[in-house]
Amino acid sequence: MRHQLVIAVKEQDYVRRLADYVRDSPFGEMWQLTAFTHAEAFVQFLKSGYPVHGIAAQPYMLEAAAGILPEGVPVAALVAAPGQLPLYHELLQYQALPGLLQRMASLMAPVSQASAREQSVQVIVVYSASGGVGKTTLARQLIHTAASSGQRIFYLNLERWNAVDTWLESGAVHGDEGLSQLLYILQSHPERVGEWLGRHSKRHALLRADYLLPCSNPEDRLTLQASDADAIVRAIAANGQYDLIVIDLDEGLDELHLSVLELSHEVIWLVTEDPAVQRKSQLAYQYGVQRFGERFRLLEPRLQLVVNRSEGQLHSRRSIFKPACAFLPDTAAMGRGAAAVLASPPYMAAVERLYRQLSKEEGGAPIANG
Repeated sequence: MRHQLVIAVKEQDYVRRLADYVRDSPFGEMWQLTAFTHAEAFVQFLKSGYPVHGIAAQPYMLEAAAGILPEGVPVAALVAAPGQLPLYHELLQYQALPGLLQRMASLMAPVSQASAREQSVQVIVVYSASGGVGKTTLARQLIHTAASSGQRIFYLNLERWNAVDTWLESGAVHGDEGLSQLLYILQSHPERVGEWLGRHSKRHALLRADYLLPCSNPEDRLTLQASDADAIVRAIAANGQYDLIVIDLDEGLDELHLSVLELSHEVIWLVTEDPAVQRKSQLAYQYGVQRFGERFRLLEPRLQLVVNRSEGQLHSRRSIFKPACAFLPDTAAMGRGAAAVLASPPYMAAVERLYRQLSKEEGGAPIANG
């Protein structure tokens, strides 16, 4: 799981070169860069309480943020010459990028060591800009496929209207067992989160994955903040019990969604052949670029467009933000209730091929229905 590294410098070209280098280097597996070229935006980001694991900024940026820098987070001053800001660890801004990033890595070493278990957990997000496209069905089959290969999996449903307790036949939602209580534990007794997850995570035998019941108080989900979602995912990853977390997101695209997407290794962006669904995805993608800028563009390599209920190819005149990497057949789940996690054989085979591709076991050619 990537750490959030914040860079604050006034030169846009410097930010672009640094981001390009990190993206194509081993540091890209460790860090998610968030960059600012204006002090006001940098300060507002810190005030908003988004998760941060390291900061490297020019002196005037750090002076503007004095008093609101998060406690316990490593901070470095990017300076032109030593001695400009002795209150902080100083790094020469203009030096060879490999050397600069190695020094940043050394500065962030305590953070990396503290979350070593998080780094070994893969996070796959299943997302769509439209409802009713088969997102949860895909998440279930993806989990079943991964479990069949020996992966230990946690299924996290972060939809606003979470009906996981119905299709998993979990019965009534109890106040001390679901996401509402996990949020309370994270805020009041974070040292007990691992123990709590061990006692209250549910296990579905057929799906072969653990999960949590929905929020017992709907307001807890409706008011969920980006920092809360980040804390939930990191707590599950740090528990040390899982190889894979599959996250089911609804069709919004706000700070919470962006925070979860930034935690991911792969994002399955699901569409269908319906022109309205494809248009909504195009508009959502454009909105993400316009609102979040570089943060959203850095997600591009992780966005995997998958076409559900498809004959195997998109109509050429429809505008989608990138080529599809997989096509899934139109199929309904077999059975009802808990048994509905089992899909038809053609669908299962297509999802298995998609899983192998996401696991880097195959090449990157689009996956046909077969």
